[in-house]
Amino acid sequence: MKQDMHDTLLIAWTTVDSNAVARRLANDLVTTKLAACVQIEAGVESVYCWEGTVQSTRECRLMVKFAAARSAELLAYIEAQHPYEVPEWVVVRADQVAPGYLKWTLGESE
Repeated sequence: MKQDMHDTLLIAWTTVDSNAVARRLANDLVTTKLAACVQIEAGVESVYCWEGTVQSTRECRLMVKFAAARSAELLAYIEAQHPYEVPEWVVVRADQVAPGYLKWTLGESE
């Protein structure tokens, strides 16, 4: 069965530099119903090249679960509210989701 934007769960990741920022973004996304759930994982270490220098930073990772129908709104929110100049925003489609969980996440995020 082909899924459309109204019955597809997406999962996205982003990172921020502090738990306070992670909590603010997570609360905003859930409160505004852009996302059904945001999980915060503290203590992630990112190694990356920025402006020609290899850097290592302790960050918090947010895993954002949301309906595909909210994808454009969520990207706009991240671009406007994320503190990084170039925020990570990687989105994947959940191919297999327990029916009850899918119903809950889509119901909460639409």
